[in-house]
Amino acid sequence: MRRASGRSPEPARATVRVPSAGGLVRRPRLHDLLDADLTAPVILVAAAAGWGKTVLLSSWVDTGSHARTVAWLNLEAIHDAPQPFWRAVAAALRDAPGEATVQALQDVVVGSVTTEYLPSAVADAVRSVRTPVVLVLDNLHEITSSEVHRGILRLVERPVAGLSIVVATRRDPPWPLQRLRVAGSVRDVRAADLAFRHGEAAELFGLLGLELTPVQVDRLLDRTEGWAAGLRLAALHLQGRADLDAAVAAFSGDDHTVAGYLLTEVLDQQAPELMTFLIEVSVVDLVCADLAQALTGRPDAGQVLADLAGAHLFVREVDRPGRWFRLHRLVLDILRARSLPSRERRDLHRRAAEWFRGNDMPLEAIHSSVTAGLWRLAADLTGTHALALVMGGDGRRLERVLAQVPATVAAVHPELAAGLAGARVAQGIGLDVPRLLEAARTVHVDGLPSRRRGRAEVLRLMSAGGFGRLVGDWGAVRDAYRQVPLEPGALAALGMAGGELVPVVAHNNLGTAAFWTGDLDAAERHLTAAVEAAVPGVVLAQLNALSYRALLRAERGELDAAESEARKVLATAAAAGMEDTAQVAAAHLVLVEVALDRGDPEAADERSERLAAFETVTAEPHVRFLAALLAAERLATADEHESALANLRAQLDADADRVPPLLLERARLLEASLLAKTGEPERTLVVLDDMGTPTTPAALLSAARLRLRLGDQPTAEQLRRRVADPPTVRLHVQVRILDALLADAVGEEARARDRLEDALVAALPCGLRGPFLAEGAELRPLLQACLERGTATPEFALDLLARILAGPQEAGGVHALVDPPTERERTVLQYLSSSLSNAEIAAELYVSVSTVKTHQRALYRKLGASGRRDAVRRARLLGLL
Repeated sequence: MRRASGRSPEPARATVRVPSAGGLVRRPRLHDLLDADLTAPVILVAAAAGWGKTVLLSSWVDTGSHARTVAWLNLEAIHDAPQPFWRAVAAALRDAPGEATVQALQDVVVGSVTTEYLPSAVADAVRSVRTPVVLVLDNLHEITSSEVHRGILRLVERPVAGLSIVVATRRDPPWPLQRLRVAGSVRDVRAADLAFRHGEAAELFGLLGLELTPVQVDRLLDRTEGWAAGLRLAALHLQGRADLDAAVAAFSGDDHTVAGYLLTEVLDQQAPELMTFLIEVSVVDLVCADLAQALTGRPDAGQVLADLAGAHLFVREVDRPGRWFRLHRLVLDILRARSLPSRERRDLHRRAAEWFRGNDMPLEAIHSSVTAGLWRLAADLTGTHALALVMGGDGRRLERVLAQVPATVAAVHPELAAGLAGARVAQGIGLDVPRLLEAARTVHVDGLPSRRRGRAEVLRLMSAGGFGRLVGDWGAVRDAYRQVPLEPGALAALGMAGGELVPVVAHNNLGTAAFWTGDLDAAERHLTAAVEAAVPGVVLAQLNALSYRALLRAERGELDAAESEARKVLATAAAAGMEDTAQVAAAHLVLVEVALDRGDPEAADERSERLAAFETVTAEPHVRFLAALLAAERLATADEHESALANLRAQLDADADRVPPLLLERARLLEASLLAKTGEPERTLVVLDDMGTPTTPAALLSAARLRLRLGDQPTAEQLRRRVADPPTVRLHVQVRILDALLADAVGEEARARDRLEDALVAALPCGLRGPFLAEGAELRPLLQACLERGTATPEFALDLLARILAGPQEAGGVHALVDPPTERERTVLQYLSSSLSNAEIAAELYVSVSTVKTHQRALYRKLGASGRRDAVRRARLLGLL
């Protein structure tokens, strides 16, 4: 090692003092991240001013979780040369234990080592330390010397055992970072990691004397993006404010405390041409190289963005296809508040809108044109793209953009009014929709080109139909969608993006209308047309159509097909990020109904909990009402009849005037059934009489069963005769159950068993248990008789009987059997559950083998079993073993 001639004074020891982290929010998640990253030679903590880099590192040092000696160096401009830099590093490391280390470092500190050998001298000295050392280099951005950086890089690429380097900097050092990351030599802690989370922000505000609600904390986190200095500035903004809600809502980058900090620490430090660049790109939320060039005219725009991101000047690369960047929200506030001539700002937005349109980013194009007040361009873009945006799941974002359009503008640009109406309706929002639909009428608009007029009219009709659905006016739904053009050539002539979706939306809504008005054949036809249409991507209308076709299957009793289609809807929606949209609510309804029909209340409860979340995303009264009906039916299965009645009546009071008649009819019949089960026959009759004659086969059968339960067999038979040959599995099963009960009521036992057997055979393939369990008390003797005399569905019949016997009011189980096992048969049954042969059982009981077989056959008959193993299994199910 060569030594320098002459000696220089030691650097001031104050540079190695670790800053205090007292009284601050402790952040264990970041401490854990730093601890884990110490396996790499260098941890690079890089972010702009105010992100809490120094505070984080000092608090981490205070915890001592790393179990290492820490040397801390606060870098300043005076260190921006090899000799002062390495002498300061050596001074910081000199406190590491070991006499040899101290002596070697002392030579560097006093200037005895030539510049060329300084990095090697420090590395050689550290190799002799007894315990690992962490060297913290704070404010590395102060170092611009390429020679200093080459020396640090040598320590990174040829790491010294026992030495870890932690760097805090406002800009990335001039190192080959990508190569170093791939080699595992560098670990990063970036602004995204340093950003405060909700709990950390709430704690910070608490320490600063502010008690904020979770919503207020989230609002400030959104505005500051978790920037530590921004949160502290927000706290200053809120101090002493009487109306915290208003103060939180008003907080932005142009607040004087925020603006002052950013201007002093960031923006005023930049060259004028760079500030011009930032102002010009700030008209958009996200920017890429090509868009930045279109806005600024600078061919090097992409490199400028990359340099800004590398320097952490509140420009961050975002995770999306292509290389996109965005400015921090508070910086955007300041830049957008900078005065620009209105004509110049309008021109920037126009350039952005045209660029977005040319690069297939219609929502961003609409946003830029609306922001600039380019109403003709905004209307043309909305008329062209609104349908595709809404059906692709961007209705909420489109609604936020179009909500900025003044009402006077929408009145003369019908595409804007119709687009906003459609975006709201797709989300289940009816706010101001009638006025928007009236404004969207194009017949009074002079000078509107025919193509734009046609697009606006299609959007208006579809929005009007959607609004009819929202308020339960199915006539309006049919009227609107029957006017929508479906012929491909006519749609192509309009030039609408996603024009191929128009028939899908129309058939979906016509099918939904047919379903709720009881025309199941028409519903099947329209919904299938919507589902089977060949369209690209995932479309909300197709999800809705498939959901309703699944609901149609469930109503028919085709449980397997219903469940399969409902699960397909939910899986597809989840994969596309659409699982919280109103269009999949019907799929959840299907799974609740299927679970109830299969006699699986636990699955119904689980699905109902998920369905409850949709109360906030769907305003469709029929969906809410059916959900309430299913919830009441679930309570009824648990014999919680009073609760079921209370919930059902609350829903009737809320929505009775807005739900389809067939749904209201179903609710009234459920109300009557619940009253009958609570022992109130007079009130049951009042409900039935008030209803009049039911209108659908299902309602006729329900009313007939209720009349029969009340002892009015003639009326029950009269209602039964009004039901023709049942076209669906569910109706077939319900008809045969009613026929069995009617026959049993007049003592025709054989005919009753035959009809029940027909119902069992029809229900078995899809496991349709609901209609049987609903009449459990009345059907139990008939089921027992079928099992006793033999049935083609012994396992299914026994399962139904076990479920009926296990109900809340039938805890006695097997004791209710019509022909229970004798005492001797019970004894034989116990032996059958063992491994003994018939001969061995006979020997144990001191009877003949023939006697054992006689008892065995009697048990098989009573249990409906096909063999010994089956008999044992069924006996256990019924509680006999």
